[in-house]
Amino acid sequence: MKALLLVRHAKSSWRHKALADLYRPLSGRGYRQALGIRARLPIEPELWLCSPAVRAYSTALLAGAAPLQLEPALYPGDVNACLSCLDGLPDSLSRVAMVSHNPGLEALAERLSGQSLVLKTAEMVLLCWQGEWQSWRMGVQITPIRRED
Repeated sequence: MKALLLVRHAKSSWRHKALADLYRPLSGRGYRQALGIRARLPIEPELWLCSPAVRAYSTALLAGAAPLQLEPALYPGDVNACLSCLDGLPDSLSRVAMVSHNPGLEALAERLSGQSLVLKTAEMVLLCWQGEWQSWRMGVQITPIRRED
């Protein structure tokens, strides 16, 4: 069974308006949210794929991500880039987390499960299916098993 945990980054700060979007840090609330993710993990990921945006990377680190792999394609949050990351995963892995952005994560969850899901900051959804990582291309039924707010 393959388990994909989609994690939307924690709340970011807009305090430094001159910073480019990629470099926006977490807000105080975001730090608290990210620390809380660890206690709510429904699986123990073997690999964390992460957007290189500071807010996503910080969320993953505070959530205890290890091993962590930065994926430039996951920024700014495009569903096709997310799907490409899935296609590149070795089938030796069973449990993977992806920390990224909307609208890509919500679109990915909908594409894989056929259900419309809303992911607010620091929310997660776990998708599980039988087969290989690329099975989504063959219309394998993927069901959201658990969602944490």
